[in-house]
Amino acid sequence: MKSKKILSLLLAIFMVASIVLTGCGKSAGPVSSSEPSSPAQSGNQNQETKDVTIRFGLWGSEKEISVYTDVSKGIESQFPGIKLEMQTYPSSADFWNQLPAQIAAKTAPDIVKLTNEGAYEYIEKGMFAPIDDLVKEAGLDLSAYADSAKGIWAANGQQYGIPVSVVPAMFIINKDMWDAAGLGEYPKTWDEVKTAAKALTKDGVKGICINIMEFHFTQYALSYGGGWGNGKTINSDANVKALETIVDMFKEGVAISPQEAGYGWDGEVFANKLAAMTTGGYWYKGFLAESAPDINWVVVGMPEGTTKGCTSHSDGWVVLKDAPDKLAAVKAAYWLTRDEALEKVMTEVGINPSKPALSSKYYEVNPEFKAIEAMVPYAKDFGYPADTKKFIDTLIPAMQEKILAGSEKSVKEILDEVQAQFN
Repeated sequence: MKSKKILSLLLAIFMVASIVLTGCGKSAGPVSSSEPSSPAQSGNQNQETKDVTIRFGLWGSEKEISVYTDVSKGIESQFPGIKLEMQTYPSSADFWNQLPAQIAAKTAPDIVKLTNEGAYEYIEKGMFAPIDDLVKEAGLDLSAYADSAKGIWAANGQQYGIPVSVVPAMFIINKDMWDAAGLGEYPKTWDEVKTAAKALTKDGVKGICINIMEFHFTQYALSYGGGWGNGKTINSDANVKALETIVDMFKEGVAISPQEAGYGWDGEVFANKLAAMTTGGYWYKGFLAESAPDINWVVVGMPEGTTKGCTSHSDGWVVLKDAPDKLAAVKAAYWLTRDEALEKVMTEVGINPSKPALSSKYYEVNPEFKAIEAMVPYAKDFGYPADTKKFIDTLIPAMQEKILAGSEKSVKEILDEVQAQFN
């Protein structure tokens, strides 16, 4: 009996020693060969692996949502323990309307893909987390992204987003309607657009769709040498002239807004053949492929008012300030901008990738966007005030009342009133 007790004691000691040795070996041994070995690609492999689900939010066409459903898969092959869950918004308006409330209620996604046109306000208000230290801790390499693209997502000396794309805004024309109207060269100025719109307005179709939104107004403003100047030049003479051009086209009966047509945004108006021309962007490719594959459309350079001008549009993934695991969140953003993901979005959605090595293929893959290549050197940021929501909430209702309800207030008076909010 005594020998059995001694044997049992020896076995227990041996088992404890084995566990201790195994544990020591696990902490000191090499990284498993099944995991990526490059910290520049996969992050710090010394970090303890834990299971976490990162929710990523975005809006977009059905095609874009489908693409991101695909490219979000497989993240555990590079970042073990991380899972991705998508949250979508019906439209950009829904996104910008819902996000502040979600942030306040702490129900926002961990990361969101948004455009630079509305990001500055959120950065200034501290709603997005700076990612410099997170990138360093995760061992991520951002050198493959264009400096200009990263610059769009930097503020106050810190990086706030991993860029997805950099693409100038576009002017889009229904080629079949254009040809049927017997029109020749595509318009290069807003005066030529107005002339063409008169010829195209017939049989229930308007010549141009103008969405009464800040994105579209900004294209006109920049093409007249204006811009918002981050709130300092809202009521400039150039901006007055630009918005008067828009008002005039509505007055002459050649323009239609999505609100008048009963749709949520300009793409739906164009897809339903209720307008022959519109300002827009790369997202039209994926949207029209799904919603109106029969439309023969063409992209031309943004028409000029008094000069060449348009916005440089960039999407980027940002980490929300209240994300519970910001390190895992920045890894998720990195995964969603890997080469494979950007190539698929470039091919199927039509974005110009934020990585120059991929961007060189952009116009080969998207020959329909060749016209915007010449716009890249002069395309600019949106220049909205830091309190972007206040700017939009002041400008857009006043312009809607002017255009849709026939307000007697002049464009100059409207812009003066908006400017007064930011003096």
